[in-house]
Amino acid sequence: MSVFKAYDIRGLAGSQLDAEFAHRLGSALVTHVDAKSIAVARDIRESGPELHQAFLQGITEAGADVIDLGITTTGVLYRATVDLSVDAAVAITASHNPPEYNGFKICRGTLPMAGEELQELKATFDAGEFHSGSGTITEMPEFEEQVLQTVMENAGMPQRTIRIAIDCGNAVPGPLTVSLMQRLGVELVPIYCEWDNTFPNHPPDPTRQKNMADLSKAVVENNCEFGIGMDGDGDRIGVVDEQGRFIHPDRLMAVIAADVLVDRRDGTEAERTVFFDVKCSMALEEAILASGGVPKMVRTGHSFMKRELRSNPEAVMAGEMSGHFFLHDRWPGFDCSLYNAARLLEIVGRDSSPKDGGMSFSQRFANLPDYPSTDETKIPLVAGREETMAAVEGSFADMQKSTVDGIRVRYPDGWYLCRPSNTEPILVMRAEGRDDSALAAIIEDVNSRIGHMLDLSNLR
Repeated sequence: MSVFKAYDIRGLAGSQLDAEFAHRLGSALVTHVDAKSIAVARDIRESGPELHQAFLQGITEAGADVIDLGITTTGVLYRATVDLSVDAAVAITASHNPPEYNGFKICRGTLPMAGEELQELKATFDAGEFHSGSGTITEMPEFEEQVLQTVMENAGMPQRTIRIAIDCGNAVPGPLTVSLMQRLGVELVPIYCEWDNTFPNHPPDPTRQKNMADLSKAVVENNCEFGIGMDGDGDRIGVVDEQGRFIHPDRLMAVIAADVLVDRRDGTEAERTVFFDVKCSMALEEAILASGGVPKMVRTGHSFMKRELRSNPEAVMAGEMSGHFFLHDRWPGFDCSLYNAARLLEIVGRDSSPKDGGMSFSQRFANLPDYPSTDETKIPLVAGREETMAAVEGSFADMQKSTVDGIRVRYPDGWYLCRPSNTEPILVMRAEGRDDSALAAIIEDVNSRIGHMLDLSNLR
């Protein structure tokens, strides 16, 4: 299977991704985008130094200059596409994947390279005919400090002291996150904020409830207002409330959207637009409407979200069920764990502390319905992707549906989603109902329509 995925390049370090691959990729990238300058960062994986050195060599031998940001987060790298004069930017990272993996997240200009464009880069890589030259390498570790200042200027200081716990999963965001929290005046309970590229405690994926168990315990034991989890490369966040209960990312997005829409209630439809992906709850759509926003469902994937914002420059934000949030009011629409955490603290910090009569973190979600839903169910593809999806879509020909990403079928009291994975030969399914009986009825109807061709036993 190719390491050129839908959104990035990712594979096993040493076998699929080695120094030779990284060197070739560096030269291919320069050639493909005709780059003169490229910003590069990496995470803390054991394979990082070797891939990093070879990648830089490939870039410079193809005649482009490198701005080397060193070890830092993907969010910091994204900021480089805005603040530095570069043609491309690359993070050497495999995000939350196990330690034996590594990868490359690539931006051309300010937008991520994905989909067909990544396949075009692969064609250049495979052809092996590259530019040649003698580029330079400029180390710029101080750019991190610049980004911290920019985050604080654009998020604003919390108006009171807030006690929180943060779990960085021993991944790259740890020390930088602690530094930011200190500057914001936060009373911080740090959990796994030290680097350890074996990820000994849990995978750095804060959108999986099982990975937030230690954070939940720390929040309760230390009487914190809430807890934040950071992902492996610093572009996603997840949260738990003051009782340690996991909050799904689409519910967190509803709270953030309500805040960013406050100053836009009298704006145009374009200025009130909030994009969300097809996996999000209908409660989010309802919350956006209640806040005066214009909800628009779009395809899952951070690269697609950023392209929507590029095409709709007045839109206020976008977000995904995966914990990627793209604020587009005071921030240029890219996903950064540091900035999103700071904006959340700004929101919470405007209100009185719960011990002084202010609302608790959980109360911020009290008016948001928690509709019953299935887990995200993965069904192996036994036939061709296009053939299977055409058959599934045809089975719901009489229903109202969105086809921006697979199909999301609208029922009177809920919905059903079936979309092909961008990274695996599977279909991803989910259903939601306004109550348990509505959800059961939806699952029964789905089974009656497509159960004869797909094993839906796990859709529950």
